[in-house]
Amino acid sequence: MLFFLFSMVSASYIPGTKPKEFEKDKIVELYVTKIDSSLTQLPFDYYYLNFCKPASTIEYNDNIGQSLSGDLIENSPYKIQMQNTVYCSNLCELTNSKTDIEIFKWMIDNEYKANWVIDGLPSGYRVPVNTTKTNLAFYQDGVPIGFKANGKRFLYNHHHFIIKVHKTSVDKWRIVGFLVNPMSLNSEGRDACKDYNIQEIIQVQENYVEKIITSENNFKLVEDVINEEFLQDAASQKIKWSYSVTFENSDTKWASRWDVYLYTEGGEVHWLSILNSFGMVIFLSFMVGHLFRRTLSRDISNYNERVDTDPEVDSGWKQLRGDVFRPPAYLGLFCVCIGSGIQLIFMTLFTILFACIGFLRPDHRGALLSTMLFLFAFMGCFGGYVSGRFYKMFGGLNWKTNSMGVATIFPGTCFGIFFIINLLIWGEESSGAVDFLSLLELICIWFGISVPLVFIGSALGYKKASITNPCKVSKIPKPIPMRRNFLVYCVCLLAGSLPFGCMFIELNYIMNSLWHHSLFYYLFGFLFLCFIVLIVTSAEVSILMTYIVLCREDYRWWWLSMQISGSSGVYLFLYSGFYYAIKLEISRFTSTVLYFGYMLIGSMAFALVTGTIGFISTFVFIRKIFSLIKSD
Repeated sequence: MLFFLFSMVSASYIPGTKPKEFEKDKIVELYVTKIDSSLTQLPFDYYYLNFCKPASTIEYNDNIGQSLSGDLIENSPYKIQMQNTVYCSNLCELTNSKTDIEIFKWMIDNEYKANWVIDGLPSGYRVPVNTTKTNLAFYQDGVPIGFKANGKRFLYNHHHFIIKVHKTSVDKWRIVGFLVNPMSLNSEGRDACKDYNIQEIIQVQENYVEKIITSENNFKLVEDVINEEFLQDAASQKIKWSYSVTFENSDTKWASRWDVYLYTEGGEVHWLSILNSFGMVIFLSFMVGHLFRRTLSRDISNYNERVDTDPEVDSGWKQLRGDVFRPPAYLGLFCVCIGSGIQLIFMTLFTILFACIGFLRPDHRGALLSTMLFLFAFMGCFGGYVSGRFYKMFGGLNWKTNSMGVATIFPGTCFGIFFIINLLIWGEESSGAVDFLSLLELICIWFGISVPLVFIGSALGYKKASITNPCKVSKIPKPIPMRRNFLVYCVCLLAGSLPFGCMFIELNYIMNSLWHHSLFYYLFGFLFLCFIVLIVTSAEVSILMTYIVLCREDYRWWWLSMQISGSSGVYLFLYSGFYYAIKLEISRFTSTVLYFGYMLIGSMAFALVTGTIGFISTFVFIRKIFSLIKSD
């Protein structure tokens, strides 16, 4: 039976690592995706505009991440065959109503870009780079629908597809590049494919692009030749659509075909940010190490030697041995925050590791978001387990209520914000609005996977023996001699800027990738290093500030240890407001709500991650120092 089962096993491969080879004349499928803009952040279905359609449109949605991001993939009417050059092919002629013309104008005014996909590669729009190297350029995802000039709006109604191929054998090629050069050809009473010398225009364009001319005069020379189709103020307007296809041989290997999309200037900035973060960690480590080596070791040794003969030596944090492990206020909510933080920490860690390995390649659209959703659901067992352990340590009795809080409070808050945003997007007729089936799938992941795993993990944690602390809690709370003043809270809030500072530079790249749709983020190795630095910084900041509070004989450290490092989420949200004012040009109310809604979710998650790291490390620290002193 085993040998029979082995014979049925077939090998698999890491997604995105198996190249596809095309023979001559083989059909090369060209798919269309959403049209989007960094100015509005509202994606639309490609066929929302009056573009040429195939006989029947088919949607290709592989995962829930595509549905949630509005990244729809559909078939197109373009017919492309490997190594078959087409200098001009009429696609269709469409009559646009006044409403259609107004929509085109609105899209051009808001800098919308159309997107195509061939063999997993997005349509690239070549952008010159000012560098000492010659003939260097990187690709931006998406091609403008049109442009404005001299008070008119010109529409790109002819697209020249440049497919770069790498020959692997006699009659087989791999696609290693996909460029689109748009043109605007006057179609009123003309046949662009007959009345224009498209081949000559293409050669002019190719010379322009290959030399990467940045001179304004040269750009205008090409612009005057090809940009002629403008949108008229009329009741209707006929527009003819056409396309060209050329193939270019390339020495680029299939494994390196994404390099031109992922190019970014200032790569040394990442190393500087890492060095800056490590410098901050070394500085904090020196302070904490000094605290352990000098102050703590001296206090503990002096106390243990003299406590039996000199009771006055019992001062500072050592007086709190009967109260330091007293349960915090709102212990149920505290355990919920810990469980949600653990769930987010494991989700983040595994997502970055999968991305570093190569599972989350950029040609798998929606894979990153889908992976994060499923990992968050499956990591519920860890969140429930840790929350259940602490809930029992604090003497909590109703562990089911605590489990339900871990399973619903943070996900429910995120879902509520997402649902409000989705309603506003739906009112804008954007393809970014999630349909009912996708919402139902999201709810099934939540209540079908995450909630049961949280309950299982919490039950296992609650059944384990309670965590035994080195000091017993006294029956009568000790009076706190010094109340916390405003200065203490200000210092703790300022300390939260250190974890945020470790991620600041890398965060700028992430924000650019999220809110500027023409850029890709791929530096997951740097992100992994930054995450490690974030863990260490959050831990050391919380330990240091909590020790200072304990020295003031204030034993209310539970929430404070979480708030110190968790306040970095406040800085993240403030930075999002700064980024909105400086880097973005959003003017629509819906887009503003979308931006700040998602950044609020991100800031809350960041606060829970850093806050939980700060509490866990501080808890270990306090257990250690109080286990070293003599107790009654």
